[in-house]
Amino acid sequence: MCGIFACFGGKCDRREAVDNAYKQNHRGPDDFCCLEVTGGLFCFNRLNVMDRTDLGRQPFVYQEYTAMTNGEIYNHKSLEAEFGIQNRGKSDCELIPELFSKIGEELPKRLDGMFATVVINNKTGELFITRDHIGIIPLYWGTDTEGRLYIASEQKCLVDICEVVEIFPPRMYYHGPPKMGKLKQWYFMDWTPQVYAVEDEEKVYDRIYDGMYKAVEKMIPCDSPNGFLLSGGLDSSLVAALARRILGPEHELHTFTIGLENAPDFKFARAVAAHIGSIHHEFTYTLQEGVDSIPQVIHKIETFNATTIRSSTPQYLMSKKIAARGFKMVMSGEGADEAWGGYLYFHYAPNDEEFHEEMKDKLADLHYYDCLRTNKSMLASGVEVRVPFLDPDLLDIAMTIPVKMKHPNFIKHEGRPIEKGVLRKACDRDNLLPKSVLWRQKEQFSDSVGYDWIDGLKQYYKDAGTTEEQFNMSMYKKYNFSMTTVKTGKSVACSTPRGASWMPEGTANDESGRSVLAVHQSSAPASEKQEMISGSE
Repeated sequence: MCGIFACFGGKCDRREAVDNAYKQNHRGPDDFCCLEVTGGLFCFNRLNVMDRTDLGRQPFVYQEYTAMTNGEIYNHKSLEAEFGIQNRGKSDCELIPELFSKIGEELPKRLDGMFATVVINNKTGELFITRDHIGIIPLYWGTDTEGRLYIASEQKCLVDICEVVEIFPPRMYYHGPPKMGKLKQWYFMDWTPQVYAVEDEEKVYDRIYDGMYKAVEKMIPCDSPNGFLLSGGLDSSLVAALARRILGPEHELHTFTIGLENAPDFKFARAVAAHIGSIHHEFTYTLQEGVDSIPQVIHKIETFNATTIRSSTPQYLMSKKIAARGFKMVMSGEGADEAWGGYLYFHYAPNDEEFHEEMKDKLADLHYYDCLRTNKSMLASGVEVRVPFLDPDLLDIAMTIPVKMKHPNFIKHEGRPIEKGVLRKACDRDNLLPKSVLWRQKEQFSDSVGYDWIDGLKQYYKDAGTTEEQFNMSMYKKYNFSMTTVKTGKSVACSTPRGASWMPEGTANDESGRSVLAVHQSSAPASEKQEMISGSE
């Protein structure tokens, strides 16, 4: 994981390019390179995760092609074998320029990983820019008043030099002269769910488990120690537990949890850590420490979205602790709720079609929210995050099994509907996780670090004579960030506007999971919970 910056057109000022590229040096503090290419400059901030020698230093050059890639390519060895590519080093990204010379615009379709890539043909001056299927890796582009094109991993590198700054969208590529030209789509979310058949249930569970196992397995290789974010919720716990199965009992495995004192996550994370035999690191922060860091959080993650900032703050604080212990890569459970209908508001989905379309929309927009949060808040301290639940093969499984099997009503636990029940049942084997964690209700990260975090934030801003939204926006504008790069709209418990429309009248317009009062176990009176459960049957 790294930072990429490029400038094209006219005469790019090298000093200005380097100064702006260094604004994202936290993404790659281990090395820096600025290379002249046809018509411009490539600047690269390097984080030594794969091939920590000088042979892994980017940009990579093959014949007339020069390439920079931010991310990880998990199938690089099979591609190297298929196309007869012999690299000098062991970097997973070294194959990119040679592979592009062989297959051109087919490049992103053949890459299995998370990536933002820029390739230039130094003979023709043509650019190729592309981004992964979900937008796990951030990428922005923009133009200045003289028509020069700029590309960067973070928009803070662009806003002081560009008059236009936009997100380079996931699932797309650009191929042509250096300008903000027409994009083409290479990945399509055109999943068609299977028709429900009760006799195939066990096969579905096996497909899910096998898909999970393979997704975690492919993301483990790393030239730095393996670490795992562990909230004590289902998703991160599954990733860590499967990694233990894959690596074996003798492998040193580290897990990390953060929260306010007495946060709900702690006891569950401890249970998982004890169960899988990890070396567990538990960090606490105070409300004041969180509030104090919010301006820096907004500067690092580049959004004014409240729930993203709420969740990013503890993750940002944790990233410092993880980096200080020498870790450069961790794995996380991000993306499970979008692909498996895990948010509490999914209890109110009116039918299978609405349920499926909501999941598609959530995945399509994930680069505005959780992908942005996880990538930027952790890389603020130079820590890469890998996300098995967003593996394309696992997504294909999640989004094509019968929708009925993902509805909370499909499987009940202790008499109540349970979100992600099909995922839980698929992994309820071989004592993989403690039952208390495997069947724990969904808690959004900004809630599970401690309910006093969100409640305390609201009270803090009220006492200061402002609102959370007003403060976030004021800081966002202070940093001169682009207003076009943040998505807005009504949301309840992280829903899209469609999901918000499912909610009962009077539901708070708040992104905390506790706003789904009749479902959230810590918020609903027993009578309301029972009424909700009965009404769902």
